[in-house]
Order: sequence, then C-alpha cells, then structure tokens
Amino acid sequence: MRYRFNRGLHDRFRSRKGIALLGAFLAAATLSGVGLADVWSTWVSQDTTNTRLRVQHFSTNNFDSGWHSHPGAVIVQVEQGSLSYTGRNCVKKTYGPGDTFIEIPYVPARVVGVGYAKFTATFLVGYGDPLSAAAATVTCP
Repeated sequence: MRYRFNRGLHDRFRSRKGIALLGAFLAAATLSGVGLADVWSTWVSQDTTNTRLRVQHFSTNNFDSGWHSHPGAVIVQVEQGSLSYTGRNCVKKTYGPGDTFIEIPYVPARVVGVGYAKFTATFLVGYGDPLSAAAATVTCP
C-alpha cells in the first residue's frame, strides 16, 4: 500500500498565502510567548523547609499595631468588632465580622481597631524568624 502526501496541503504551503499564514502563526506564537514571560515571571524571597505556623487569638480594646511588617504571610480573620488595615500605599480598608485579609510579607502595614475587637491571626513564617518587626512610620496624606 502506498501513501500519498495530501496535495492540497502541500500546494497551500507553496503559495504566497500559505507562507504568509504560516508566518503570521509563528509571529503570534512568538509574541504570545513574550507576553506569557511577563505573566509567569516570579521571584523567591524565602524558601524554607522548616515553616512555623502560629495561630493567635486576640481580644482587644482600641488596638493599634503600629507600622510593622512580617517575614511571612499573616492571615487575619475578624470575629467581632472591626479592624482597619492600611498598607504602605496608604489605602485604608475596614473589615468586619467574618471578613478575612492577608498581610503581605515584608510590606509595612498598620492595623487599628476602634473599640472592642476579637480576631485570629495565623502566622506563616520561617522557623526562628520573628513574628513581626517594627517598620518605619509611613506618612499618609
């Protein structure tokens, strides 16, 4: 049995339209690869095989964390009252009961609770790292 090459496909890539189509396809594939490089680029600030997990419960009155940062992620869930979170970009957001927010590693932040507040903070840091460190005061307008 003898197999024959599909004549239509062969002729298509011999024509100018076929070559232009193939060129456009290759250009699109190349450009999409360049775009994905920006989306998929990453960097590692810390890689540890020994992570410390600490869940801490807070009951506070007029809480003010001051400007601080963490060497790992902190997940905060508000149970009662409210907490206002301000990041280094000076955008303030208030969270109430049932709300959760994440403090980003190494980014200065301030958390304030006016009146009574009850919340849980889950710290994910490298073993031996401090839970938090004071940060320079950020001046917000």
